[in-house]
Amino acid sequence: MLIDEIVSFCNSQYSHADTEHICESCQHEECPQSCKKCLEEIHYPYRYPNGKKDYDCCNLIYFYMCDYTYKYASEIWYLLRKSEVIKSIETFRILSIGCGGCPDLMAFESYLKENGQRKKISYLGIDKNELWSPIHNEIKNYRSNLIRTSFCYDDALELLSRKRVNSANVLVLQYVISHFYNTGQICKIELFYERLIENIILRKEKGKPFVILINDVNSNNRGRDLFESLCKKLADAGMHGSCLLYTSPSPRDGATSR
Repeated sequence: MLIDEIVSFCNSQYSHADTEHICESCQHEECPQSCKKCLEEIHYPYRYPNGKKDYDCCNLIYFYMCDYTYKYASEIWYLLRKSEVIKSIETFRILSIGCGGCPDLMAFESYLKENGQRKKISYLGIDKNELWSPIHNEIKNYRSNLIRTSFCYDDALELLSRKRVNSANVLVLQYVISHFYNTGQICKIELFYERLIENIILRKEKGKPFVILINDVNSNNRGRDLFESLCKKLADAGMHGSCLLYTSPSPRDGATSR
């Protein structure tokens, strides 16, 4: 399975990096020399206003993958099991914004295996952080006749201002809304939604299903209240469908699917 191979790769890279003391080159001026503590600063910025802001250290990313991949992939997997529309899609053309280490791709593979299906997956991951590239290269080298992947390193909001996507039938937003909050850009979320609708969703294949999966922090202080805002904008744009809210077994995170 892809998830096992990638976590094993990250574990080997992290173990090697730890012996080399790569954290000495960390961009965090007050690095606690603990990846777990650095991640806590990133994930809970209101607790650490002067803490680390982003995944800007290779060692941190490898640690993150080992610590969180199974958890985040399971969140998407639970979400897929809840969606009836997913079952009707024959070939998945996934556009993943904020793809990071691609737990959504791993979830799709697990979901299909669980159901004994051999549907093909075409996956385009967008993330502005190029430090994910070693992991993406490993994913590209994964031996599977059913999975084809490509990646783009760019700011999603800027990318959508100049590019249209006509082929996607699944859109995944992974901790994107909370990222707008964490980085002080929540004022841009409405524009982001408008560009998603104009340049991706309205360009879907007519008469065919389109699924939006949102996996994010289960807190109104970090953007949960803005999930419904996207649904309203979709309705205003003439899109018809259903919106399902689902909280995974994890107490920290929530998810929304459409």
